[in-house]
Amino acid sequence: MTETAALPNGYGPSNPAGDNLLNDFVQESAASYAGFGAARGDRVERIRGVVTLVDAGSPLPFSNRAILEQPIGDVRAVLDHIRPFYDTGPATPFLLDSAWPTPNLEPIGFAPMGHPPLMVRPAGAAFPEPPPELRIVRVDDDRTAFDYEHTLIYGYPAPQLQPMREVTLVTPQALDAPGWHHFVGYVGDDPVTAGSGYVGRQVVRVDNIATLDSARGKGYGLAITAAAAALDPSKPATLIASDLGRGVYERLGFVAVMRFTYWIGLRGR
Repeated sequence: MTETAALPNGYGPSNPAGDNLLNDFVQESAASYAGFGAARGDRVERIRGVVTLVDAGSPLPFSNRAILEQPIGDVRAVLDHIRPFYDTGPATPFLLDSAWPTPNLEPIGFAPMGHPPLMVRPAGAAFPEPPPELRIVRVDDDRTAFDYEHTLIYGYPAPQLQPMREVTLVTPQALDAPGWHHFVGYVGDDPVTAGSGYVGRQVVRVDNIATLDSARGKGYGLAITAAAAALDPSKPATLIASDLGRGVYERLGFVAVMRFTYWIGLRGR
């Protein structure tokens, strides 16, 4: 019997852009987080076709993210790349972000975080108008950066970053990260909602959507999501939903297509 070449799995950077939406989303997510981290001055490393690693040293694990670029074939081989990178940083947790089901990683020091849905909205669909009292502006200076980050920290919420005293996420350097756009929504002079969008080659990726608890139920989260998704209407809009936000995204026309797998890693394990 003659040997045959391994059947490609359809994922990874060698797979052509536009071949399948999931691979486009994963590759562009990895590139977006790496670009944002590099602009901020975070530690960034990539093992092409295996994993992209970003470490802000933040107490919030979403800022310390390992994005798998294709399904895990050999758990030990992948973790041999991930563990040394994060074990050299501060003693904060990190996120292992997988678009695919993984083996049980608890025996090697990871804790399950959840299976959030990937949601997609077709290109070309019309976007609703925001509520008339809501004014959405781009983050482009110190004030809007502070208001954006404050809204994220208290609206999501992120108790690990409270109380907020200064901007640590969307620093002036981070505002120059390629492809990224950040928005904050005001009612009068008060920031009430915030969100970001990343424009890639194949998709628009919506991220960091948050609305203050006191301002929910008024359409503000939907409006800020629409602002991010509309950055390039010719491309499908994508996002990873939280349980709280999923209903908002469904009202905007997003459809859940599959679930990701998130693990929390602890350093030095």
